[in-house]
Amino acid sequence: MSAVRTLASTAKIGALTTMSILTPIAASIVALTLATIAALVPLTPLAPAHVAASSAPAVAGQPSRFAPVGPLRLADTREVVCGCTAVDASTIRVQIAGREGIATGITAAAVTITATRPVGTGFVTVYPAGTVRPETSILNLEAGRDTANSGIVPIGADGALDVYANVHTDLIVDVTGTFTGATGNETAGRFVAVTPTRLLDTRASGGGALAPGDQRTLPLPSEVAPDATAVAVNVTSVGAPVAGFFSAFPAGLGGSNASFMNPDGSGDPRAAQVIVPVSPAGLTIATTSGGHVIVDLVGWLTGPSAPPSGDGLFVPTVPTRVLDTRRDQPRVWRGGTRELGLAIPDAAAIVTNVTITRSDEAGFVTAYPAGTDLPTTSSVNATTRDDSVPNLAITRTAVRGTAYYADRGTDLLVDVTGYFTGTPVASPLPVPSNDRPPSRVLIVGDSTLAAVRFIPGAPGAMRGFDPVLDAEPCRRLVYTSCLSNTTFRVPNTAYEAITTTPGWVDAVVIMTGYNDWFDDFGYLFDTIVGAARAKGARQIVWLTYSEGGQSAQANRAYQLNNADLRRVAALPGYGDVRVAEWDAYNHRGDNWVWPDGIHLTNRGAYGLADYFSRWFAHLEGRPCPAPWTGGAPLDDPCPNPDGTGIAADIRSVYGV
Repeated sequence: MSAVRTLASTAKIGALTTMSILTPIAASIVALTLATIAALVPLTPLAPAHVAASSAPAVAGQPSRFAPVGPLRLADTREVVCGCTAVDASTIRVQIAGREGIATGITAAAVTITATRPVGTGFVTVYPAGTVRPETSILNLEAGRDTANSGIVPIGADGALDVYANVHTDLIVDVTGTFTGATGNETAGRFVAVTPTRLLDTRASGGGALAPGDQRTLPLPSEVAPDATAVAVNVTSVGAPVAGFFSAFPAGLGGSNASFMNPDGSGDPRAAQVIVPVSPAGLTIATTSGGHVIVDLVGWLTGPSAPPSGDGLFVPTVPTRVLDTRRDQPRVWRGGTRELGLAIPDAAAIVTNVTITRSDEAGFVTAYPAGTDLPTTSSVNATTRDDSVPNLAITRTAVRGTAYYADRGTDLLVDVTGYFTGTPVASPLPVPSNDRPPSRVLIVGDSTLAAVRFIPGAPGAMRGFDPVLDAEPCRRLVYTSCLSNTTFRVPNTAYEAITTTPGWVDAVVIMTGYNDWFDDFGYLFDTIVGAARAKGARQIVWLTYSEGGQSAQANRAYQLNNADLRRVAALPGYGDVRVAEWDAYNHRGDNWVWPDGIHLTNRGAYGLADYFSRWFAHLEGRPCPAPWTGGAPLDDPCPNPDGTGIAADIRSVYGV
């Protein structure tokens, strides 16, 4: 085993101030949350436009022509002689130029980076050797899972590249081609973009699924010249029965130990775009994992018979993140499209790494020229909710830039490493929409919520989101619920209500705990928050308990729990928990509660439903669902209802 295996420095996290509410379970949830909190983005106002303007990344080299290589494996930190040198505990340097017959003076290389046996969640960045490490990434890592991704990466002045991993992992570097400075118009080595064309889909034809260890040879399609030097293809694995890898090489020229994709044996779709050298007989796709294979052509590299031209030459740029919807909001919503306007007037295609992250569910993103018809192919695929998956995407550009369509909601990262010269295509179509779909909100409560469920018309005051209302008298948070004297049964707990709700939810609202009194509220809180997060909730809204009208003992329990709620909301580990000050708000209402101080009248049922609507309109930056008083204008965006000092006039707004 090589001593060059990358080991990221452990970041030290400042100690949290502990409180009585933080049980051991709380501490574990805080620790887990701190590992992922950077990816948790609160529901925030939408940007009004769906086009992100971005300046062009700085050019890092002259226009260059492509030369096929191998494929060759140049570095593998699992080997005693790894083909690399350690720069530091987290970075290896891999010499490209001058090795294995590769030319010197190269400006960039087409590489595949594979991480194997990572010990935790993290990322990998590849960049020109000796330069400042950029904020871009080429891989997203999960503990114990092998993953690979390809890219066209600028090379440092000494002909090498650096590979950085922020967690301990072995790294493999394969190369399929290099780029060398052009002297003018060139024949061979120019990129020709095509409308994505399907070359193979074994699900429908092509001889059926491949067995592990099988391979399939694809002839060059008619639009590719017989002397083409390489093709750019997007390869998707579907239903791979065992963990393994995919490789590709020129047909008839023998195999290679280089690989470009690592299915994990789960059968989930995996996609990888890669540049593959070809022969006149085409290319061969080989797999040790088996399963169905889909191959889409996205472009090809010319051979010596091509006419000389300055189009299709690669211009390396400083690796630059040009879009991150976690900060450059909005995200790409279900069925929506974000456009990216890059100021590169002489670019016919851009070379990017596109990463899906915080996906709503299994789905895909398609990159294509802005203002043109959406193609039927995909660029990167997510297999689960909250997946993080990168893929190389060589995307034709249009006058308006590039566009990114998501069939399911997701955040999106786009990193640029260069572009191919030429003329952008026209953008005749209008900017597509990126409208936010209604959030699916699970509202869990006890008898204090039941009036919203049972009062006719009250559910209609919940507007702007898709409510899943679950209210049961005598419900408790985690411990066995009590026997209701109205339904004459023991309901399930709030924990059970959350965990058994079908499908994913975007948010969870908690309005129960009145029957728990002085139970260990810290433990109850942690358990409910953990269940809501496991259900996919990105926001947890917990209503404070109504004080007054009950016994002194009950009020004391509610006061203590309210104080704990407010303290926890300030902890960094609970940034996804919002405390809704229902206790203060409902006392502003006109005859909203019965004399017991906690159960709702008819008017109070409408007031609570309206309160939910205002809270989510506020969190999502939408207009208020209704005016504060009948006939008044709508606030846009809707303010936090707790900060207004008033409550909605239910009598004039809803006629109750």
